[in-house]
Amino acid sequence: MDLELVINIIEDNGYIGLFLWLWFGVFVIPVPNEVILMTVGLASAKGTLNPILAFLVTYMGISAAFTSSYLLGRVIGRRLLRLLGKRKRFANSIESAMKLMEKYHAFSLSLSCFAPGVRYLVPLLYGFSRLPYKTFAVFAYSGAFVWVSIIFVLGYLFGDKMDIVIKYNQEIWLVILAFAIILIMFVLRRRKIKDAIRTEEVILQERQQK
Repeated sequence: MDLELVINIIEDNGYIGLFLWLWFGVFVIPVPNEVILMTVGLASAKGTLNPILAFLVTYMGISAAFTSSYLLGRVIGRRLLRLLGKRKRFANSIESAMKLMEKYHAFSLSLSCFAPGVRYLVPLLYGFSRLPYKTFAVFAYSGAFVWVSIIFVLGYLFGDKMDIVIKYNQEIWLVILAFAIILIMFVLRRRKIKDAIRTEEVILQERQQK
């Protein structure tokens, strides 16, 4: 993606324009999200954008896109899925998304951020299945934060070598996805252990009171 395009969007419409572009543009612009986010990171590294503000606007725009997908699933999910299912490319992606959901449940919302083919289908399917918004928000927004952070930093540090990153895009994302799974599973494991310890402490206190 041309760096001048991002600069022009900011100059013409400000950060609000960037937010709206990331919110709606991801559904209509045939450019990988990773390229868009890396370009924003590169623009920040060159001083065109304020890094902190650019990151916040980027994260909010992507989160808004995920939320829109989720809400579409709740409102017109059945009709939309029926329409998408008639197209082979989307039918395969829907099948992949459902396998991811079946295996990882709500955690798949976080993992789907790292999977371009199903990134916006998983929120759509969870909206259709009426997953509570609170659960959606916890997993989708946390996953989006990690994903946007990684891509933004890559663009900030290596945006001028974007051709190399795009060339080895699949290999890079396999490594990042594996790392993300290990990290998130470690955090969930620690939380589960803490909850178990807290439960045992409550039981002991109840026994002592008796």
